[in-house]
Amino acid sequence: MFWEIFAAFGALNLLAIGMVGLIVTSRAEKAELRHVEARLLSRAKYVNGLLAAADTGDEKRLWQRLAGPSDTRITLIASDGRVLADSVRDAESLENHGDRPEIIAACEQGTGTATRYSSSVGQTMMYLAVSNADSSVAFVRVALPVGDIREQVTFLRGMIWTTAGLTAALSLGLAFWLARRTTRPLQELTAGARHIASGGFGHKVYTSQQGEVGQLASTFNEMSMRLAEQFSQLEQDRQQLRTVLSSMVEGVLAIDAEQQILFANDRARHLLDFGASNVVGRRLWEVVRHRPIQEAVRSALESGSINGEPVKGREFAWNELEGRILSLHVAGLPGAPPRGAVLVFHDITDLRRLETIRQEFVANVSHELKTPLAVIQACAETLIDAGADDPAARETFLQRINDQAHRLHRLILDLLTLARIEAETEIFDLQAVSLEKAVRSCLERHRTLAEGKNQQLVLVPPERREPIAAWADEEAVSQILDNLVDNALKYTPEGGSVRVGWDQADARTFVRVEDTGIGIPEQDMSRIFERFYRVDKARSRELGGTGLGLSIVKHLVQAMKGSVQATSQLGQGSSFTVMLPAAPVETQIPICMIDTPKCPSP
Repeated sequence: MFWEIFAAFGALNLLAIGMVGLIVTSRAEKAELRHVEARLLSRAKYVNGLLAAADTGDEKRLWQRLAGPSDTRITLIASDGRVLADSVRDAESLENHGDRPEIIAACEQGTGTATRYSSSVGQTMMYLAVSNADSSVAFVRVALPVGDIREQVTFLRGMIWTTAGLTAALSLGLAFWLARRTTRPLQELTAGARHIASGGFGHKVYTSQQGEVGQLASTFNEMSMRLAEQFSQLEQDRQQLRTVLSSMVEGVLAIDAEQQILFANDRARHLLDFGASNVVGRRLWEVVRHRPIQEAVRSALESGSINGEPVKGREFAWNELEGRILSLHVAGLPGAPPRGAVLVFHDITDLRRLETIRQEFVANVSHELKTPLAVIQACAETLIDAGADDPAARETFLQRINDQAHRLHRLILDLLTLARIEAETEIFDLQAVSLEKAVRSCLERHRTLAEGKNQQLVLVPPERREPIAAWADEEAVSQILDNLVDNALKYTPEGGSVRVGWDQADARTFVRVEDTGIGIPEQDMSRIFERFYRVDKARSRELGGTGLGLSIVKHLVQAMKGSVQATSQLGQGSSFTVMLPAAPVETQIPICMIDTPKCPSP
């Protein structure tokens, strides 16, 4: 813009000065020529007047005075063109001048001028002739060398063009200053706009100019401040939105009308197995090759959610190996047709698993309750019908009713225990519990059952002789041990053995129950702690188990900040390890081994 303004101002000034110079030069040259002609005419008339006033005897003396040293050539010519006298050459040596242009013009108009080269004086001359009809001298001609005239015109032209050149230089300097003054604020505004475009919001431009440029700079600074505020607010909103989307448990994925991914939060990357790869900018079908997702997106982009109504949620199995189930909702972005869509993924694997567990739980509870009730009902009906009169049959049926009632009672107690633990209403009295004392008491309670099946209960004390105490509820520890030992005895054949040991490592205590029973298949290991889950359902019901023992063990251990693990080999036995926090040192009391001499009995 600077060079455009400077060139425009400069060209206009130079053109104007040039035109003025040409006009002034032309006028000056013409004025100078008219001035010369006026001088020549005045001189010719003066000579003509002198000749008319002079006496005949005085003409020679007058001519001698006029022909003295002068830059003007004077020639007297008769009416027939014969040269009578000449101030430069001898008149007799000059040819007839009747055919000269100035003489012809003077004869016709009274005055004539001409400029030509004179062979008699050897230079270009300007001639002016005046006719004189009342004298013997018909024409008086005066002449000046053109060189003198040209010198005067050249000097005048030089003066004019020198003045024009100085004026042009001054005008170019003024144009340069005006262009610089006009464009400098615009350059600063341009640099400021470029700075803002590169992210420097809030940048200001300072200028001392007033008027429109000053108003433009003030408006620019106000715009820059507003942009800074708006972009700061947009960045805050963007960070808040990104934080919200990143912290969502749902996976959120946005695409445009061409199914090009615009955004994907971390949860979506995890659910759809994107990993650490950058998927923004790629097509959805390039990174997610799953038909239900493609169909839902196509439906939303075509006609399913133009008014913002999401496409109905769809459930599909995403990873069959992991058993993952996802729910998808798709909402189209505003526009007709939609400018894109937002996909929301929700992992409902746990929800469906819990529903399955609930259904199985209801079915199992119904079955477990129905079986003893059916037996009780059948025995009662039999007694009512005819069995009451037979003492032997009556005793058998009453015994069966009693056994099934005890089974119902144990089942209800176990269910209540699980309900209290899960509802966190079970109150635990955490204290230092001697694991040796708890294990020995448990084995004593189950010794009769083991001897009845010709099984061995083996106590496995730790190598260390220091007392080992767990920070737990004593009644809960006893219930855990009873369930594990009872479970081991049930699934260990006659002649087998059950080993129970304990130990401590750092801040954790261990209780391990090992048996030589039938073992657990590998495919069932992940479900043995579920309620009512039985590996061999027929054998379990035959043995009288409720199917809640291991589930109660898991919940009790977890409630006391511990854990339980199980390992098994089919046909060789199983091992269950319960880990509980060790009691703090200051809470432990000296606990000696039972079989140590001078040790008080428990």
